[in-house]
Amino acid sequence: MPHIDVETLVPFTGKFLEGTALTPAERAEVLRMAQGFACKDSAAAAGVSPETIRARRKRIYRKLDLSGAGALIASLLASALHMLANGERLEPRAVPAAQDQAQARAGAGPSAVAHA
Repeated sequence: MPHIDVETLVPFTGKFLEGTALTPAERAEVLRMAQGFACKDSAAAAGVSPETIRARRKRIYRKLDLSGAGALIASLLASALHMLANGERLEPRAVPAAQDQAQARAGAGPSAVAHA
């Protein structure tokens, strides 16, 4: 499955997740889900097991009060369309350097979404 460019998603995902209680690792997972990553691919990108990703996704759904991945993506897209319809301009934000991504994988630092 093709992946959506992360630079396009970061501002919308960041705005969508404002005020949530998601951890940096969970925010990074939402971003990977929005890009179209399957559990196995997301696990490889995050340096964790697919079981960890499945558990993380379940926590995300619970924290956001959503029924699953489809509901999450639908909510994210609806939020992005609403922002665009209202004329909000979101500047693309830089994706963190490899060092920041490595720290985010370890749960010790900010993720791409946390920067948003």
